[in-house]
Amino acid sequence: HKRYHKRLLHFMIKMLNNDEEKARDLLHDLILKLVERPHMFDTSKIFYSWVITFAANMCRTEYRHFHKEYVSADESEVTGKIENAGELISKTDAGIFNDHLDRALNGLQYEHKETFILRFQEGFSIQEISEMMNCSVGTVKSRIYYTTRKLAQELEPFKSLLKK
Repeated sequence: HKRYHKRLLHFMIKMLNNDEEKARDLLHDLILKLVERPHMFDTSKIFYSWVITFAANMCRTEYRHFHKEYVSADESEVTGKIENAGELISKTDAGIFNDHLDRALNGLQYEHKETFILRFQEGFSIQEISEMMNCSVGTVKSRIYYTTRKLAQELEPFKSLLKK
């Protein structure tokens, strides 16, 4: 499990709105389940794809049960901070951008956030995501389209940084 520990933890932290303690708890539970019930592993699948699907399902369940607890910024707070980003651009760096990206992602519907992270941060193909999330390829493409469009709008103040 050490081989995938960091990647899984990082993924789970993002899916739980940066709640590292909850992500560590869930990852611990996931590892215990794997140790106690190794027969759960579907040998027809690539291990990391299978285990990240398992992790995503655990995060989704946690999110649904305690949704309000994990919402770190409401939409107006995110919008206000992004609108004020113009004054930050002169001193911006990757950390500030990533903070805004995380806040914008946390403002999305859970399925859109999950699709974005699996595609662009974990590097899974659209087909793999479709299988992991048990939905059609068209649904995955639609979620990616919606999410990238929404993020482009919310992160518009950072567009000028790309031209440098």
